[in-house]
Amino acid sequence: MRLSAIDRKILNYIQKDIPITAQPFRVISKKVGLKEDELLKRVRELKDNGIIRSLAGHINHRRLNFRSTLIAFRIPENRVEAFAKKISARPEVTHCYLREGEYNLWTVFIYKNGGLKRLLKDMARDIGEDNILNLPTRRQFKLKTSLKI
Repeated sequence: MRLSAIDRKILNYIQKDIPITAQPFRVISKKVGLKEDELLKRVRELKDNGIIRSLAGHINHRRLNFRSTLIAFRIPENRVEAFAKKISARPEVTHCYLREGEYNLWTVFIYKNGGLKRLLKDMARDIGEDNILNLPTRRQFKLKTSLKI
């Protein structure tokens, strides 16, 4: 899909903070110079075309006493698809990527209390403890991405 100048302007606004008001898209429509219904139509088209993945609030999990960790798995090529499907089905997994290298499947896991121990134990039973690399978050420097489109 080829993006128009107005589509780019819309994307630049909505990837940042959407205003918390009764009619946030009315506020944005005024900033980009469209009527609200036209803005919403364009946003739907961008979503339907896969340019926009989702519009959602981002919860600060740390403020709710959750922690996060990056977990890498060493998975034989013939088991990658099944294992990725299994791990991705867990609601605590926010990202799951196949990558180059010895540890080829990488996930981000958000957990509370004993959630991490349970996950690691379950996965160790499936693929072996030596095939898991757990890298807990010590400090977050940046989470949000805002691309100049």
